[in-house]
Amino acid sequence: MPDSRSTGVLKGAINDILKVAHTRGRAPSVHEAETDLRALAGLDYDAAVKKHFDRTQLKQMLKEMRKTLPTLNREIYRTTDIRSLAQIAKNLGVVLQAHAFSGSDGAAFRGFYVNEAEVLKRPLIWVNTAAHPAAAAAAFWHEIGHHLTNRIHGTRRQSISLSSGANYRDNLGNPKEVAADIVRVLGGYPQPIAKRLFGRLDGEASSKDADLLVAKAMPHVRSVMGLTFRGQRSPREDLYLLGGLIHTAKLRTTLLSEYGI
Repeated sequence: MPDSRSTGVLKGAINDILKVAHTRGRAPSVHEAETDLRALAGLDYDAAVKKHFDRTQLKQMLKEMRKTLPTLNREIYRTTDIRSLAQIAKNLGVVLQAHAFSGSDGAAFRGFYVNEAEVLKRPLIWVNTAAHPAAAAAAFWHEIGHHLTNRIHGTRRQSISLSSGANYRDNLGNPKEVAADIVRVLGGYPQPIAKRLFGRLDGEASSKDADLLVAKAMPHVRSVMGLTFRGQRSPREDLYLLGGLIHTAKLRTTLLSEYGI
């Protein structure tokens, strides 16, 4: 049974976000936003991940990733400082460019990864700093995931991977995007933290309970990344962030309960 203390947590977060909607431009209604986010929480992440990777494949991929990132799934990757992230990228043979992009839908555009040997001396990651620092750091680790996947497969072919804050459903159908997201998820919720937060969410009903997922994940991202939903940003940006929080918690729960990672 879901924890009764979690009831209404999602709607409460959405209400906090939309309180300022009249001053920040058009935003969906509470009902529209809640329906969309509950649908995201209701997706079958177990089946989506198993479509791409079995237990052996996933654990072997993690083993290979740890050759480059030895602390992956052991320590929280908490830094949001761009200079620190740039140094991490440099150590991994990647150039990080970080700039603010706040175009017509800049809130959704997180970043991209380019790996083209004929054009670039080194692979490139671009991150949108117009987003909340937590979102920029998450995008960075997602793009690092693309870089590690290319390293594992030994490729430097033409490739550009775009990261958005609104395409979680589509990404579940793409094994490259799932693999990249695994890096950022394990960096944000290493196994000891994941066991404490999500260790009991192994039932289908609880793992699809949006209120429970938000109640478990929100205190963690607030303490680690300073991320809150109190109207500091546009409603659209905050709703993207809230969707990302649910997506990350869903994927982390799947990795823990189905793969023991």
